[in-house]
Amino acid sequence: MGFGILLLGYPLILSVTLSALGLSFELLGYLIMYRALTLLSEYGASFRYAKYTVAALIPLGVFSLGRQALSWFGAAALYEAVNRVSSLAYTILLAVGLLIFHIFLLRAVRILALEVELPRLAVEAKRNMVVTCLYFMAALASSFMNVKAVTDQIPYHKLLGAVSIFGVIWILLNAKMIFICYARICLPGDEDMPIGDRKLPRLFGHRRDAEKTPEEIAAEEKARRERERAAYDAEMKRRQAEKTKKNKRGKRR
Repeated sequence: MGFGILLLGYPLILSVTLSALGLSFELLGYLIMYRALTLLSEYGASFRYAKYTVAALIPLGVFSLGRQALSWFGAAALYEAVNRVSSLAYTILLAVGLLIFHIFLLRAVRILALEVELPRLAVEAKRNMVVTCLYFMAALASSFMNVKAVTDQIPYHKLLGAVSIFGVIWILLNAKMIFICYARICLPGDEDMPIGDRKLPRLFGHRRDAEKTPEEIAAEEKARRERERAAYDAEMKRRQAEKTKKNKRGKRR
């Protein structure tokens, strides 16, 4: 359905990096999330809007990867110069994009949870919307608190540490919610399937024949034969209509 892919890509879009290696996974996360939201778009407009937001974030992922590449190839001076010029704009665009994305995603989950009668999941999605807004407000406020009047009372590194811990809690709450969606929400017709049998969706959302039941394979084969039969009948009707038109033109002459 898409929630498994969503769970795979979600940590990556939150600027998760291997700083020791200088690797950034943002772009990969955006691409995975875009695929997941494409699959989920048919289940609600908010999923579609979340997909559009991720699409708008992809250029930021490309920029982040390009910036990292400068450090990989030893262009440290250019890397620092790009950081000085673009850091503020990049941070603002990223924060706004992630906030909008989360609002649409959480709203979509809440609506879907109500539709499939999972009220606790709907409450969790609504709670996470509040936590998301609080986290972004805290992150924004902390960026303006690196002033002497504040740092004399509270060391700035402790303030940033508190906001970072809040961010980890926020990420875990959303990841837990996505996992519940993956475990509890299934495709139409699979309602009675045991949770353990819901395999993690593949990146492109297709199931192999080996995973399909004999009944599913037989149904697909029957549908294929019916499509071929319908196409054949349509072609025969078209040929008969053309033949009838030719006969009428011949009689008129």
